[in-house]
Amino acid sequence: MIWAGWVYVALIAILVCFQACMAVGAPWGHLANGGRWRGRLPPAMRVAAVGQGALLAFMGMAMAAQAGIAPGWPSWTFWAAFAVTIATTIANLATPSPAERRLWGPVTVVLTLCALRLAFV
Repeated sequence: MIWAGWVYVALIAILVCFQACMAVGAPWGHLANGGRWRGRLPPAMRVAAVGQGALLAFMGMAMAAQAGIAPGWPSWTFWAAFAVTIATTIANLATPSPAERRLWGPVTVVLTLCALRLAFV
C-alpha cells in the first residue's frame, strides 16, 4: 500500500508545481481549466491556481496519511481527497481541451488507481 501513497504524492507534487508555475504566469493556460485560456491565465485564475495548488497539497497529505507515510491526519481527509480525485479524473477525461486530456487524463487515472488501492488497506 505504501507504494500507492508514494506514487500519489509524487504525482501530486508535479501538479502542485504546475499550478505554482501557472500562478506566476507560465503560458500553459491551454493545459488547464478546459483549455479556456491560451497563454497566461488572467489574474483571477492565477489566484485560483494558488488555491488549486493548496487543495492538491492537502490531498497529497491525506493520501500520505492513509498510506502510513505521514500519519496524524483524520481519516475523513482521505475520503474527501478520494472524492476530489475521482471528480478530477472524470473532468480531465471529459475536458474539451485535447492537450489537457492527453496530458492530465493519464496522470489522474493513475492517481485514481492509487487512491483506490489506498481505500482498501
